[in-house]
Amino acid sequence: MGGDVMVDGTTDGTAGGRTGATAGGSSPGTPDEIEAAARAAFEQGVQDRTAGWVNGAREAFRRAARTGHPDIGPMALANLAVLEAQDGRAAAAREAFERAIATGHPDHAPQSLFNYAVFEQRSGDPAHARELYRRALDSGHPEHARKALLNLGGLAADEGAADEACELWLRAMEPPFRGDTAHRAHRRLVELAPDRLPEAREVYLRAMADGDELTAGQARTLLHDLDPGFLLPGEPVRLGSRSFDPAEIESAEWATGRRPAYSSGHLDVYTRDGALHTVFVDLGDPYDRRGYEALRRLLGPAGL
Repeated sequence: MGGDVMVDGTTDGTAGGRTGATAGGSSPGTPDEIEAAARAAFEQGVQDRTAGWVNGAREAFRRAARTGHPDIGPMALANLAVLEAQDGRAAAAREAFERAIATGHPDHAPQSLFNYAVFEQRSGDPAHARELYRRALDSGHPEHARKALLNLGGLAADEGAADEACELWLRAMEPPFRGDTAHRAHRRLVELAPDRLPEAREVYLRAMADGDELTAGQARTLLHDLDPGFLLPGEPVRLGSRSFDPAEIESAEWATGRRPAYSSGHLDVYTRDGALHTVFVDLGDPYDRRGYEALRRLLGPAGL
């Protein structure tokens, strides 16, 4: 379906922030004892799932949910829902998704909204999937809301609504940059509507100008992937071990007179002072590829 896939929320094996919401039911004991029991059950579920013991994982996640721990309980329900979906138990998956969403947990409820939407989309119910993606988007979660935009764009594209799809993907490209959502969104956008490349470029240029150091660096990397031949003001053309002022480049040609068959070779670059610079370029290297694309754009159709 061209969109994001379900995630189980166990990348670091930890729970999110506390909210006081429970996963249903409670266990006797002190808060520390409840947390220890919930964590032990959850970790057992992860281990059993990794080992392929689905029944054991199912029961362990259920035990973790029954503790009522405000973080681990919702996380266990979110994982149980994905487990049931992957095991082909649609009714059980839907029930677990609904229970995870009902906890209102700030991380696991939006995650389950997104995962439930993916499940419904794969099950052939795009209308319900769209509703769930919208709810994930409304949550404002920095990761799952962005992924919901990406998949909403995919649904719109599948229905022939190209403009709507592009608008959604442009929004998915906005910071904060989590995972590969922005990268996937701009790839989908330029594939569907290459003429909207300048709009996509502006998203990252704004992030570079307005964001913090981390965001600006991420935006620069994304911009380079989106439009390898685009040069920022004052940025040199880098080829091999050399850097050239764009204004000083007069022409260039492959030393052999044609592009090398194996994506690497020597390039002759002529500068306006009459000098010839021979550089080795490997088009399989992303940095050399970017410099080469910038050079091609600089020289125009009659160049390389």
